Amino acid sequence: MDDAGVGRRSGGPGRRRVLKGLGLAAGGLLAGGAGVAGEQEWQRQDPPTPASAASVDSWQQPGRQVDVVWAVDTDRRLVALTFDDGPMQRWTPQALDALEAEKVPATFFVVGERLVRNARLVHGRLGRHEIGNHTWRHDDLSRLSHAHAYRSIHRTHAAIKAVTGREATLLRPPWGRLGGTTLQVAAEHGYDIALWSLLVQDRRLRGSPGELVDAVVDNARPGTILLAHDVGAPSRKVAVQQLPAMIRGLRGRGFEFVTVSELRQAAAPKRRPARPARAAPLAPPPPRARL
Repeated sequence: MDDAGVGRRSGGPGRRRVLKGLGLAAGGLLAGGAGVAGEQEWQRQDPPTPASAASVDSWQQPGRQVDVVWAVDTDRRLVALTFDDGPMQRWTPQALDALEAEKVPATFFVVGERLVRNARLVHGRLGRHEIGNHTWRHDDLSRLSHAHAYRSIHRTHAAIKAVTGREATLLRPPWGRLGGTTLQVAAEHGYDIALWSLLVQDRRLRGSPGELVDAVVDNARPGTILLAHDVGAPSRKVAVQQLPAMIRGLRGRGFEFVTVSELRQAAAPKRRPARPARAAPLAPPPPRARL
């Protein structure tokens, strides 16, 4: 049974076997010295693409449009709470506990290597949540060659499917960097890009938890995508501890919580700009008089 409560298909490889294969580097994951050496050799053979997409001569047509969303145009008081960089022992379980207590869905953009290593932390706990791709090792996609960027995304995509039984549809590039090959590999995996419009200021306000909560509650707008982290510095523990206060504060302003994909579905219909009135044709100039 996967985290969404859907039974696993019979006849396919078991989740344990898939995870074992991922962990043993059968699919190219870096496990052990031989895997590291192989990765280093591959990097020497495949030089990185320039960080700016403008310096690339041409792109292979992916056959799919990639949408980039950092907020949604909607009149409904909806907010999408998102978490980056997990899962890890600090502070993913605490974030999940708070979300479960408040019955709030969120979107977790996971780092593939951490998901495989810490699969037990999230087993059976992701049913109400959406899972997005945040690369294999928090990789800067804007500075990777196409081959390396593809590999980072693809390995994480496979890990998400193995651990959760579901396929991701959203990519959040680390640091929000979109240059280089990011859009290309997103298109190849059928992903859209999810950024954010409001950041939990845990680093700046770690010593003032009340101000941290107010900065979120006061600045949220309908369609906000809120970025928090469930991994990292001690300041992020402060933010996780304040999740109940943030949630209750936003609910007090009438907000409901949804995943990023649900938020996108609630977007207002796109309004086509009105066509300007067609100007009347100009009258021909009068004939010039002959002298």
